[in-house]
Amino acid sequence: MEDLRIGVIGLGLRTSLALHAHRPGGGSVVTALCDSDPAVLKRQAGRFEAGFLTGDHRELLARRDLDAIIVNTPDDTHEAIAVDCLQAGKPVYLEKPMAITVEGCDNILRAARDTGTRLYVGHNMRHMGVVRLMRDIIRKGVIGEPKTVWVRHFVSYGGDYYFKD
Repeated sequence: MEDLRIGVIGLGLRTSLALHAHRPGGGSVVTALCDSDPAVLKRQAGRFEAGFLTGDHRELLARRDLDAIIVNTPDDTHEAIAVDCLQAGKPVYLEKPMAITVEGCDNILRAARDTGTRLYVGHNMRHMGVVRLMRDIIRKGVIGEPKTVWVRHFVSYGGDYYFKD
């Protein structure tokens, strides 16, 4: 089976997600990169086997050899880029949040529906082993019916980083 060919738009703080998807010979390979900062694009290019680099996501979307796109750009750019990807017929993994407004989210969902193109909204911990195990334990009724959940966030800067902006 041939590897899924992935284009990545945005190579900043969430580049680890693209690195995780880059598994040449293992099902997926990152072949095209896009970032608006030329220095970042150049620095990150060596971490992938990407033969195509650009600062304009529309140039990346024009490539017929891409099977899917990962969007890891700043949150306020998600709407425009995701809509462009979907309208280009490229399946999209869009890192959370979908957009910064409800209307923006609606626009993305409308583009996915109208084009019939797949949209995956990611949350990087959704697929972690410990989170999946918790889900399975709850689904199987091992602990009974949960009545309340308490979550502590100890990643990076913690919840204060996310909830003060």
